[in-house]
This record gives sequence, structure tokens and C-alpha cells, in this order.
Amino acid sequence: MSKMNGGRSVGRYDFDQIVDRRAINASKWNVTEGIIPMSIADTDFLSPPEVSEAIRERVAVESYGYSRMTDADYDAILDWIGTHQRQEVPREHLLSTPGVLYTMRVVMFALTEPGDRVIVQTPLHTPSIGSAELRRRVPVKNQMKRLPDGRYTFDLDNLERCLAEGARVLMMCAPNNPTGRVWTMEELSGLADLVKEYDAWIVSDEIHRDIVYRGKRHIPISTLPGMEERAITVFSTSKTFNMGGFHIGSAIIADPRLRADVTQAFYEYGHSCGRPSALCIVAQTAAYKHGAGWLEELLEYLDGNISLALKYLEGTPLAVFRPDGTFLLWVDCEALGMHTDELKLFMREKARIQPAPGHYFDTYQIGEYTGLQHHFRLNIAMPRSLIEEAMDRLRNAVLAL
Repeated sequence: MSKMNGGRSVGRYDFDQIVDRRAINASKWNVTEGIIPMSIADTDFLSPPEVSEAIRERVAVESYGYSRMTDADYDAILDWIGTHQRQEVPREHLLSTPGVLYTMRVVMFALTEPGDRVIVQTPLHTPSIGSAELRRRVPVKNQMKRLPDGRYTFDLDNLERCLAEGARVLMMCAPNNPTGRVWTMEELSGLADLVKEYDAWIVSDEIHRDIVYRGKRHIPISTLPGMEERAITVFSTSKTFNMGGFHIGSAIIADPRLRADVTQAFYEYGHSCGRPSALCIVAQTAAYKHGAGWLEELLEYLDGNISLALKYLEGTPLAVFRPDGTFLLWVDCEALGMHTDELKLFMREKARIQPAPGHYFDTYQIGEYTGLQHHFRLNIAMPRSLIEEAMDRLRNAVLAL
């Protein structure tokens, strides 16, 4: 079919620009020539120019010794989350970290002992599951319920069973990767009530917290009544501003004893809280101080990409709902009659795209069928011309079956 016109970037920032990320050894683009990668969850856009300018100014000093976070750097984080998440956080609750995934592993080490049970709510991105597995903890799956419209929500009945059987830590992702759900106050309240009843903890990966579309609002679960000291929140600039190559992030931990334990655990793993590399600090602070206008335009552009992608999938057997947040589409291809390896081969050989396979977001045992094996995740955070090409390939390949 002819390409659909999705419109072009018209604001101050040019999201239509093609960036040759293969030339800079971007992990996402380490694929066979001719394949469009849509798997790794980073964007193919230039980062905000204000970030690049701040880095150039710092590099011009030509001194790259040890650095530290200043009060101004912490204030930039607190001002951002106060404005964008309506979350007021005392300075002493905020830790500077080397990034979300590393922090989740350290928090798991501080909260649990080997053999402890940790609840993971699938579908959930694989590194979060690994945070439990890699520390010799036992991941306990609470697979989310799929609603008639294809959206997911928490299975609170099974969650209560998991807590009653002794699990004391729950891992969650908000907004959810891979489904794109932004949790409502009602959903979060049900979760929080159970966590309080069973004296448990929540580790909340909120790395996508800024990527939320019009009419939706990200609510940090730590802001619910009685949850401030039961929730550990981790986040960073990496998804929002395409800064995954800078190993820097933040954690909000209100409980003073746990905060001390996590800080000590970081030291034991060779990281000093508040002392990331010089350029990481500069980049993060510039993004938080000057990135609001860029983010506003990014969200409009991503929303257009989603509309275009969904238009291409109309009239195909593929089922997908419009995400509330993230730049990810969670696609159900059960009607194709393919699972995992067969589906990966079809995407590579016929559609010539590379999505993330659905089984990456599960904890299933070999041979266990969970329903996620006939899903895949698409990253739509790329220039519109690439989205048009990728979705045209996918549509034509599916309709040719």
C-alpha cells in the first residue's frame, strides 16, 4: 500500500532529523544492514541542544577529575519532579545513583536476603526481573490481568496470595514497560492497601515517568497515604532525554534506615552516592533545568508516531491498544499463530524489522505457556520517515500471510 502521511515536526526542535546512530556504535543499531531496529528502548532523536551545549562548555575546561553533586544539581532534580510529577521530596530523601537498573539491584540487596521471595508483575521488562534473580532471590510471578480492550491491570487477588505466602517486596514499573499503562489512582490504591496490610515494600521503576500523554497523569505510588516510607522510587533522564549513555540517576528513599543501608551497599559495590562522573552531572542538570520545552515537543511528536503506527495496523490481525505513556507499543499477534522463535524469524526475514520478543517480559519456565510468547514490543521513538517505513513493512508482511 502507499505510505501514509503522518505529518512532520514543526516546532523549535527537529525530531525528523535522521541521526546515523550506527556510526556512533549505538547498541540499538547493532543489527543486520537493512533491518529497522525497534527493540531497545531508547530514542533515535538528538538530545536537547541545551544538554550538548552544557557538555561542550564543561569539556572546554579540559579538566576531568573527580566531581560531586552540588546543592544546585540536587535542586534541579527536585524542581523538575515538583513541577512535572507534583511530588514534593525533602532533599535528604534523594540519592544520586549510577542509574536505574544498578540501583534496583542494590536496593534488592539491601531489602532482602538470599532465598527471599520477590513479586514481579509481568509483563515486566527483563532487567527488573533479573534484579531479583541475580541476587539469588526467588521471583514470584503475579501476571497482570488483561482487560477486554487489551489493556492490563493488576491482579490484586493473586497479589494478596503472593503476599500471604511470605513475599515482602513487590517490583513495579510505572509507567509500565512494555504495555504503556499509566496506573490510575484507583489501581495504585488497591496495590498500596495490600502492601500496607502485609507490611511489604514496593520498588518502583519510574524511568518512563516523564513520557505520559495528554489526558493521563503519572502518580508516584510513594505519594499515596502511608506509602512514603514503604516505596523506593528510582528514575533518571535516560528515557526522557535520550541520555542512556550517561550512567546517572536518582532514588527517593524516605525511610532513614533503608536509605543508610542502600548508601552503604553502594559503597560496598564500589560507588559513592553523589559522586557520578563530571559530564554525567553536567548533562543531567542541564536536562532538568532547560529540557521542559524540548520534552513538550517530544511528547507531541511521539503521540503523532503512535497515531501513525496504529493507523498502519488497522485492518490487520494484530491487536494493540494506544499506550497511556512510554514510547512503546505492546502488540498481540496471537492471530498469526506464531510464538517466539517463529515470530522472531518472521519479523526479521519478512517484515525486516526487529522488535523485542514478548517472552523477554516474562519469568516463565521452559515449556510453560503464559500468553506473552505471541506478543512483541515496538519502540516508536524514531523519526517519522522511519516509522512510516517500518510500519509499512510490518503491515505488508502480515497481510501477505
